[in-house]
Amino acid sequence: MQRKSRSPLLLMALTILIDFIGFGLIIPLLPFWAEHVGATPVGVGLILTVYAIAQFVCTPLLGSLSDRYGRKPVIVASLILETCSFVLTALAGNLPLLLCARFLGGIGASNIGSAQAVVADVTDAKNRASGMGMIGASIGLGFVIGPLLGGILAPLGTTLPFWVAGGLALINALLVILFLPETRQQRTGSAVRQNLLRGWGSVLHTPAILTLISVNLLFTLAFTAMEAVFSLFSQKTFGWGASQNGYIFTYIGIIIVLMQGGLVGQLVKRWNERGVMLVGLLLLAVGLIMLAFSQQFALLLVSLALLSIGEGAVTPTVSTLLSFASSQEKQGEILGLSQGLAGLGRAVGPVAAGLAYMFYPGTPFIIGGILVLLAFLVAVSNRSHLHQPVHLMGGERIPVGGEISH
Repeated sequence: MQRKSRSPLLLMALTILIDFIGFGLIIPLLPFWAEHVGATPVGVGLILTVYAIAQFVCTPLLGSLSDRYGRKPVIVASLILETCSFVLTALAGNLPLLLCARFLGGIGASNIGSAQAVVADVTDAKNRASGMGMIGASIGLGFVIGPLLGGILAPLGTTLPFWVAGGLALINALLVILFLPETRQQRTGSAVRQNLLRGWGSVLHTPAILTLISVNLLFTLAFTAMEAVFSLFSQKTFGWGASQNGYIFTYIGIIIVLMQGGLVGQLVKRWNERGVMLVGLLLLAVGLIMLAFSQQFALLLVSLALLSIGEGAVTPTVSTLLSFASSQEKQGEILGLSQGLAGLGRAVGPVAAGLAYMFYPGTPFIIGGILVLLAFLVAVSNRSHLHQPVHLMGGERIPVGGEISH
């Protein structure tokens, strides 16, 4: 990877890391703050839902705007919105204001598609998966550091974590303003007149994109459902409290970081993106189904390792394949559309998991495993579309799956 490409890539990884440290910092504390302002358990769930709905609606919109006006202004604007959201959250004295603050935060957090578009802009086919993996590793590391930092700050002041998260978002915006070059290539007038309806048209008329977005939605549903009820499952099965679950989620995060931070790039060079994605889906499905029947600690660790390796393999390879399947002028739009639908999965997954948990504690994991197997079947049944030459890069046709022939 050339030095000029590494500079914005590394800055984008740092930006996403700081972004998700701020997000992870407040997530464990938000339910308690919601109760403080008078929210019932339903209200707490509603706070999480409005955030996810905002992401679902706005991620493809911000991705499309980044294609038209540039990555940098969209990312800066989103980080400023996040700053305002954290400040409003700290100041919220009632549930309606808190809901507004979190909806605003969901809009601000819709920048992931634009961030992935930066990666697509500055990497070639050979290095694309490594670049996407770096972004994924930043997300995972943020989820490891954020909750730990939140636990340290919370005893020092109820609202202190929200103020710190707001400060981090503001610093993030300044870093992007000062150091991120614009990576979007200049388009002709006709090339930039994109909109969401055209984005959906691209999905419906491009089998590779439709397949990959479906895979992303299904596996996101499954993984977020696991995250939502795992603490309840571990409490019932092992008698664990918040501390033990914190350690387990750190264990999951470390494995994902190791996968996305370096191993995925090496695996892709050997087996290509499509192969790594398919194996990752199988590992994730097996891990989820095993988790449903994990009554011993050792089996639990193995199950979590498998599903974490699977998640760490699928996330960057799906993003990479999507970037290959999208025309150069629609990278942000399509990646944003995918992340927006994944946001819908994050909104629906926890609610569905809670309902399934009422039947049997392991039910959400079994259903999640089935959903991931369905994603695997969707990918396999459309595998011929996932290695077609889909667009020109530097005058040379690049097949999905990198430079490895199938």
